[in-house]
Amino acid sequence: MATNGTVDQGHIKELAALINQSVQTVLSEYASENKTIPSLDVTDASQTLINRPILEAVRILESACAQLCATVAPAEHIMVNMINPASLHVALTARVAEQLRDGPKPVSEIAKTAGMDADKLGRVLRNLTAKHCFREVSRNVYANNKLSVCLLPEDATSGIIHRSVDETYLAFSKLSEVMSDPEWAYSTAKNQTAFVRAHGQTVFDRARGDVSSPVRSARYTHAMEGWTKVNGGADVAVYLYPWDEVPPNAIFCDVGGSTGEVCLALIQAKPHLRTIVQDLPKAIDQANAVWQNALPEALESKRAQLIPMDFFAQSPVEGCDFYYLKHVLHDWPDAECVTILSNIRKAMKDGKGKVLIRTSSHTVTSVLLKGGRRAPFPLLPNYGVGTQKKYYQDLNMLALFNGRERTVDDFASLAEKSGLKFSRLWEGDHTGIVELVAA
Repeated sequence: MATNGTVDQGHIKELAALINQSVQTVLSEYASENKTIPSLDVTDASQTLINRPILEAVRILESACAQLCATVAPAEHIMVNMINPASLHVALTARVAEQLRDGPKPVSEIAKTAGMDADKLGRVLRNLTAKHCFREVSRNVYANNKLSVCLLPEDATSGIIHRSVDETYLAFSKLSEVMSDPEWAYSTAKNQTAFVRAHGQTVFDRARGDVSSPVRSARYTHAMEGWTKVNGGADVAVYLYPWDEVPPNAIFCDVGGSTGEVCLALIQAKPHLRTIVQDLPKAIDQANAVWQNALPEALESKRAQLIPMDFFAQSPVEGCDFYYLKHVLHDWPDAECVTILSNIRKAMKDGKGKVLIRTSSHTVTSVLLKGGRRAPFPLLPNYGVGTQKKYYQDLNMLALFNGRERTVDDFASLAEKSGLKFSRLWEGDHTGIVELVAA
């Protein structure tokens, strides 16, 4: 590894060589026993060869693959998907990344500031450094690195991580209990979720004001910003859809748009468009503060409007060219989704306009049938661990809301019940936009 903080090509090639050598070791060991490597579909454990060379090769493979991924992947991808939640919670509580902002420190000093035992904190940090989060520069002396800076408060990733390892992690501990409860097991109600069992209130009630922890309450908006970041950023809507083909003054309405970060990114990149942000009054008040600071001239010229609404009780502004839903429907069961979409359909004057749904999950079958990308052989068609985030997010929605991530076919079914029909999928690397039109 280069000493200036960059990684030279040799480092990457050495990791790749270790992976290749380990694979060759495994192949040779099986060949020497006149055996073939069993596929993942084989359930007979006796077919798996276990000896010292193979176990060493596996250890190298696990280490090299993890280090290679940690080196080349976006930091937020690794931090959200692969680090031990309990250890991260300790590091966030102790504000370790913040304490290391100005350089390395001994764990004794970090622990003293945090009011923790140095030995115990050191054991937690050593667990994190094994996953390449933080760096132990010398015995019991730690420094920030590429991954740990995601825990700094100015990085929105820290919001979603902190929420995940705190409220969400505790909710997951109650998931099995709720799924076995005769009264709650088949429910899609918001007040009969693993989150409610763990915390005694719904996610939305907690976000409106957690009197027991104002810090957790304030964390909600920061966590949503973090979730946007790890799913490609607010500008996914900008680059994933062909806006240059859209005529001037076309109106883009972000339904449930929170502070309007999508509209802000869109109007700056595509100034020929006009935008509307619609959400509950509290969110619109927050949006106004954001826009007054970031782009007040857009509000003054009416190129951007902030209009309160309740998407269950009202339709959005009538006659817009595009109605956008970013990670909204996954919070709700099908019946509520049909209500939201039906209200949007009522606003589509003369059946014109399009509904664009940003989503983080599509099943492989649905995507492949509609021309989606397939992973190279012999990987799982859906890229397996490489796409674990969307399956983890589906379980998030189950535990937190009794919601779900949906496939293309699921969206087509919802559309049919709402006076709409599926048009196409605009597919990105980690997210996609489902396009619906009037039926």
